[in-house]
Amino acid sequence: MTHLYEVPYFPEDDLGWPVRVDGRIVARCDSRYDALLTAVNRAAAEGGNASIGIEGADGVWRPFGSDAKRPSRVPAMPARRFSAAR
Repeated sequence: MTHLYEVPYFPEDDLGWPVRVDGRIVARCDSRYDALLTAVNRAAAEGGNASIGIEGADGVWRPFGSDAKRPSRVPAMPARRFSAAR
């Protein structure tokens, strides 16, 4: 079974940073760094079936493998349209 560990960008109402698995909070950490470390350690302990989702400052969730590296198959990003401004 594949598990997805999720680490948000912002803490939850001064309760710290949650680490979620399948929508359930499995750990609370005092800093975002500790939450990332917890997610990486737990995902690595599970092996290749676990992945990590990390929310960026821009609100976009990015996938990582259990080794904290970007997966080889990154989902396609939507096409962006730019317009010239004068």
